[in-house]
Amino acid sequence: MSTWTGKRENPGEPFSLELKDLLNELRRRKWTLIRWGPEHEPQLMAAMFRWQSCADVLILRSEEQASGYRVPTLDDRGIFNPDHVSYQYHASPLWTLRAILGLPEPGQPGSPLALEYPVRECFVPEYLPRPVLVRPLGV
Repeated sequence: MSTWTGKRENPGEPFSLELKDLLNELRRRKWTLIRWGPEHEPQLMAAMFRWQSCADVLILRSEEQASGYRVPTLDDRGIFNPDHVSYQYHASPLWTLRAILGLPEPGQPGSPLALEYPVRECFVPEYLPRPVLVRPLGV
């Protein structure tokens, strides 16, 4: 599995407008960005948004692979290594961003309720360094 390098294969080629728009939407909604590893070459990138009783999480593993899930929370433990999730989606970053941003707010009609076991893509490896940057995207 390749790691997120923060670099595109064709640096002269811009991100698609839709991907940029969705990343800007994370910022507008004040998601928090988490990065493992140095800024110039992160090993893993993630973003999360805390609701009152759960968190929506996006993990960018590479330019081709991302995971999104909703995890019930009582505290900060288990957000990146959940025991259960109420929703999970694993695909390209573009499709995963679409999916996680399209979830209804908790308590709204259509919001996922049933708990299921997360697949391995919902987990952050233990060997990663501590997150070196945690900041709200909207700031």
